This record gives sequence, C-alpha cells and structure tokens, in this order.
Amino acid sequence: MRTEIQATTMQGDIEAYEKCFISEHLTATYTDPLDWTKPQTWVRSRLLGFRPWKSPITMGPGLEDATPIELESPFEAMEDLLSDDKKINAIIELFNNRLNIAFAKQFAARIQFLFDASKEEYPDEVAILPESLKNFVSFLQAEPNLKYPDVVLSPSKNICTQWRTAPNRHFAVEFLPTGDAHFVIFAPDPKHPEKTIRISGIVSVDSLIQTAQPHGVLSWCSQ
Repeated sequence: MRTEIQATTMQGDIEAYEKCFISEHLTATYTDPLDWTKPQTWVRSRLLGFRPWKSPITMGPGLEDATPIELESPFEAMEDLLSDDKKINAIIELFNNRLNIAFAKQFAARIQFLFDASKEEYPDEVAILPESLKNFVSFLQAEPNLKYPDVVLSPSKNICTQWRTAPNRHFAVEFLPTGDAHFVIFAPDPKHPEKTIRISGIVSVDSLIQTAQPHGVLSWCSQ
C-alpha cells in the first residue's frame, strides 16, 4: 500500500480526477489535448492502446513512456473486443437479476448507459474494462451498506465512483483491472476541524475501506 498525506491541495491529481465527475457529457470526460486530425496521433493511439492522461490518478507512473505493443492480428483484436463486450453485458445481467446488493437496478442502468455512450463515442475500442467492473462488483458485495455513489468512466475505461456530501467530505475511487484501487479522500482534520486533510494512494480493493475508515468516510458513505 502506498498512502500519502499532504497539507497541500494536490491540485493536479484532484482536478484531473474530478473531471470525470463534473463533465456534463461523456465527450468532455474524454477531453484530449492532442490533435486527432494528424495521422501520427492515431498511429500512436492504436499502438499504445490508451489515450494520454497527465494525472497519476488515472495513469500509473511511466505509462506515458511505455513501449508500443503491436497486435499480432486485427482479427485477434476484434475477438478481444467482442469478448470484453460480452463480459460487460453478462455483468449487467447479473446486476439486473442475480446480485443481492443495494441499488442493483440503478447500477445496472448506469453501467448500461456508460457502456452505450462509450461505444458510441469510440466504437472500435473497449467500452468498459471488464476486470475493473468485476472489482467494483466485489467491492459492493463486501460493503453492502454503502450509499449509492456517482459512477463514471475514467479515460482508461475503468469504473470510478464518488461519495461527496461537502468539500471536506469527499471519497473518490478508481477500480483498476489489477485488483487495486486509486483513491482520494478529503476529510476534516481530527485535531483541527476547520482544516481539511487530503489523502491519495493505491491499495488493494480488499483493503480500501480498512484504509479509508480511520478518516471517517463511512460517516458520509454509509446508509
């Protein structure tokens, strides 16, 4: 686990991460500064398999300099995309009919919306990373008393959630395909309530609530 406690605003991390939650349209969520009219931009995007994103909340260290990985066959890529889409549809079906968790129907509708919007925006790409969604489902099953959060997609197509009731009561999570989670917490400083502590880090999904609980997140995230 890597956890960092800062007295500063961590403006870069926070502003970039919160773009996901303040965007009025999915297009704004995927805002990219590159010129996509240039062929070399498309070539780089297809080889690397991701869009540049400057925040460490949505990109792990070193991804910007990653070595390009070429696909062996376009048919293999197509098969992978179809497989991922089917996995997402199967999970949505579980939300609708089998999962015994709070707000299951709402989650199903929201994920279906994100899937459809992502597919419409980028039809040749994976709409949602299945492993990210699976880790989100596992988290919900382990924590059945959470309130319904805001749910969006990160530029990397991971599931992101946010529970926020005030500027100093904010808990945002990005569920990674690896079984880890990026998180950001704003909470009142226990010794100086007029101040706000700001914490960000990476933990396993299994350890997420245990890591966040000492900072009082359940007081505004739980039903």
